[in-house]
Amino acid sequence: MKILILGAGYAGLTVAHRIREYDKKAEITVISRSKIVRENTIFPLLLTNEIRVEDTEFNAMEELKKKNIDFVEAEVTEINKEANEVKTSKGTFDYDYLFVALGGAYEENFEKLPGHEFAFMHHTLEGFLGLKKALEEAEEGVRVFVGNAKNSPIEGPSYQVALIAEYLTRNKKGEVYLATQSPKGVFGILPIDYISQKANEYFEKKRGIKVIKGAYVKEIRKGKVVLSNNEEIEADIISVLPTLSAPEVVKKAGMTDESGFVPVKLPSFKYDDRIYALGDLAKGMIPAKTARSAMISAENAVTDFLHLNRDYYSQGVLCIMEGGDDGGLLRFDKGKEGIKVALSFSKYYVLIKKIYSRLLVNSAFNVPYHASLTI
Repeated sequence: MKILILGAGYAGLTVAHRIREYDKKAEITVISRSKIVRENTIFPLLLTNEIRVEDTEFNAMEELKKKNIDFVEAEVTEINKEANEVKTSKGTFDYDYLFVALGGAYEENFEKLPGHEFAFMHHTLEGFLGLKKALEEAEEGVRVFVGNAKNSPIEGPSYQVALIAEYLTRNKKGEVYLATQSPKGVFGILPIDYISQKANEYFEKKRGIKVIKGAYVKEIRKGKVVLSNNEEIEADIISVLPTLSAPEVVKKAGMTDESGFVPVKLPSFKYDDRIYALGDLAKGMIPAKTARSAMISAENAVTDFLHLNRDYYSQGVLCIMEGGDDGGLLRFDKGKEGIKVALSFSKYYVLIKKIYSRLLVNSAFNVPYHASLTI
């Protein structure tokens, strides 16, 4: 049985580990553009020098080789569903079963944002290092803007960048603006009003961040951001997360719908009899796209694929925030065990995040516990 996995991120590697755990004989191949994989949820701590770049990375090829899993360092150029094959920059690979986990096309979509050249993208390593340099070199009275483009289903990193920017520019009498897509503000996507109310109070009153509610980034100009409500914010440093979608190679394969994502059966994330679509490129149980949700999509896919006698996980939101001299945790999970909701602020949560990130790196994303409820 030939199993082909596209992508070596949180979802792709979780699938590889879990299938090998239960099937020692399956022929498993992972294809990714780079054998060096980075745990990017910890990137905000690069801004505060609490971690180094080398703390975030591991060699996926070496780690998978230990489990007799092949790794091909190549670019995926075409997915041919009818022929059960995938074309890459290093040849064509056929499969019996395919797991597509190529991520949310951050770079592709960022380049479509008008004026993106005047901003950083707080997702890639390059984006964070550029932002770090800009914040370190910022002058007195610096103005920092952080936000998301239209329908960007992940705001947690923006919250963290805004908090850290406030901390780093506090002694420079800087101003930090944070635009949220929800009119309820921070964590406004959640159906519990007191969470956003508590979060807004912390961001606005305790941290002095100017929260602009119900607006997304429409255009970026040199020294200015144009929002969807036509408000123009002058800023010296601009950092934005783009709209997400499945990558172009997945769209060209005819796998996406009008949303730009791949429709799947839930909770299995099954696209058809031979293909599973995972992580950021799939239409999940919730709008938010996170590393935890990606790993849960992979766990559920393997449960279905191998017909395992275990419950499916529910996808929720678990956001541990770095805030410079403070930190925070937001949890919203719903499953057969009930609803778990929590919002708290403490620097200790950052220590928890650093420990968990180290576990992810040391295990090559092979973690057995996701603090998730079940369906």
